[in-house]
Amino acid sequence: MSPDVVEFLAPVLALLGLGSFVLIGMKLRYNHLRDTKHAPRSEEVERLAESVDLLHDQVRVLRDEMVDLSERLDFTERVLTRGRADDDAQGALPEPPAS
Repeated sequence: MSPDVVEFLAPVLALLGLGSFVLIGMKLRYNHLRDTKHAPRSEEVERLAESVDLLHDQVRVLRDEMVDLSERLDFTERVLTRGRADDDAQGALPEPPAS
């Protein structure tokens, strides 16, 4: 080969080699990201399952507290209603003396 051809082909071949290296690297990186993105790790799954269980327990506790508060409210309403009924049965309360 003539030296002119070698001088021309050397940078072209270097550029093609570098471009191929970059494309292969990008493809490997893309495959790695795709695989790690779609395949959750078992640690993450376990941690999420524990979080869900904890949330279920908290909802159970809140539901029990809500039932307790509802029963207390019902009791208080019955007591107040009974007190009003007793006042109505006894008649009107006397008015306070005028000063």
